[in-house]
Amino acid sequence: MTLSELQKDLIKNNADAIIVTRNNMFLGQDILEEENKVKELSGFSGSAGNLLIFRDKIFLFVDGRYELQASLEVDTTKITVITTKETLATWIQNNINEPCKIIYNPWCHSISEVDYWGRALKKHTFIADEKDLLGNRLSSKKAEIFEHKIEFSGVSMEEKISYLTEFMKQKSLDAYFITECDNLSWLMNLRSDCLADTPILRAFALIDSNGEISLFTNDFKQIEVELSKYKGKSIGINFKQTPRQIYNIMKNHRIWTENLENPISQWKAAKNPIELQGFKNAHHRDGLSLIRFLYWLENNWNGQDELSIVNKLKEFRSSNTHFYSNSFETIAGFGSNGAIVHYHPAPSTNKKLENGSLLLIDSGAQYYDATTDITRTVAIGTPSQEMIDSFTQVLKAHIAVASAYFPNGTPGCALDALSRAQLWKFGKDYNHGTGHGVGCFLNVHEGPISLSTKGNSPISTHMVTSIEPGYYKENNYGIRIENLAYTEKVSIPETDKEMLCFKILTLVPIDKKLINKYLLNEQEINWINTYHTQILQEFQQELDKETTQWLKQSCQAL
Repeated sequence: MTLSELQKDLIKNNADAIIVTRNNMFLGQDILEEENKVKELSGFSGSAGNLLIFRDKIFLFVDGRYELQASLEVDTTKITVITTKETLATWIQNNINEPCKIIYNPWCHSISEVDYWGRALKKHTFIADEKDLLGNRLSSKKAEIFEHKIEFSGVSMEEKISYLTEFMKQKSLDAYFITECDNLSWLMNLRSDCLADTPILRAFALIDSNGEISLFTNDFKQIEVELSKYKGKSIGINFKQTPRQIYNIMKNHRIWTENLENPISQWKAAKNPIELQGFKNAHHRDGLSLIRFLYWLENNWNGQDELSIVNKLKEFRSSNTHFYSNSFETIAGFGSNGAIVHYHPAPSTNKKLENGSLLLIDSGAQYYDATTDITRTVAIGTPSQEMIDSFTQVLKAHIAVASAYFPNGTPGCALDALSRAQLWKFGKDYNHGTGHGVGCFLNVHEGPISLSTKGNSPISTHMVTSIEPGYYKENNYGIRIENLAYTEKVSIPETDKEMLCFKILTLVPIDKKLINKYLLNEQEINWINTYHTQILQEFQQELDKETTQWLKQSCQAL
């Protein structure tokens, strides 16, 4: 399928436009390469993007993370790249004046999204694609399903399902329909190898009030067969995460639907004691690997390139106990490539490391006991004073969040603002969130918590999140400093409020060659020194003599 062929199909079907989303029916989850219709049609490879294709013009919508990448990957003589924080619907409302007939795939858009179109875009007509103009959105690849053992999950499937049946009882539901793969994977203590870096079970499930489960992995015709048994009964679904087509099936069979946030999201976000210990154990192993890698890098960067760095880092990690895979495709951007927020090296873009710039490495691992995600920006050779100052300013933003005390229930947007305020002082900002939730041997990006301008979900104890402010100078360099941390109660004298703080999980030195201590206050210097002391105490007995000496120097007090 090409763009011109799709435009001809619009004419044949008496339509003005078609929406092509990167999603398939597993909304918000990662996809396989062969399922990526946005990339197939446009060449854009980012993890978030939508195409709006008219008969005579084409728009690609991306967020700020992909502003540079999109313009490099697509043919901008044919496709107009729109970088926006607006939703697709808002953009249509503000920019498309003539009434249009717009085709969409009801499997690839949520109930809430399609309902919003109907309310807000009344002059336009949205038509469900019943002819599958884009072909199959689900790969035929077979996947192995396996158990996430109780020694790692901490709570049995039976106990977790009892939480859900109690929820259904409270809400007077006959069943709940789960479409969020990560929630289902957590609930059933199941994983699969369908995706390279994310071990989720890609499936839907119907769970009745007695805890009986109907699982749908690839035979989606069976969904209607099972749902037809619930005529006149009440089923809970999350309108924000359920494909419109599921709602259509329920409506056709006269099933009462209750729009309810999936409670599993909150249960999953607050890690149980076994999961939390798993995070600590995994980060210990991961930290050792990163320290050994950084020591190797400092002594061997000459002659290396971005792709060799990616391979070498995986070599250090993959020998670890409980290692399963990377948790996402490693970002290794040197110099100007580092300014592309979600850059992934390829043979056509691969840069050699040279003296005088920065290497941004964002990587992570899936271990059976946890998921890791870390970014370090490293000076290659001698950095400029501008690079040092910019790095130190990002470090100040990182410390502002990492050292914060905040009330239980604080929304993520409040912590996001703490970080950005540090960079705003220097006229700087970044086009991505400050942090995201992290799953336990699941998605490296996990809701509901988000440290971002739109992060409204309350933060409570034992949630794991990243802290990752950055700064990106186009065509020059990129900086990001990312640690994972979990939330814990903190005792503050003379207050009745339940307060939280962050406990850092990631234990890897921050490049001191990039720190201008004269831009830091006493509290910030103490935070860095305390952090580096913790790293040295954690690892110095487990490294060889040369690496230990390097670590001592890297963790020396400012």
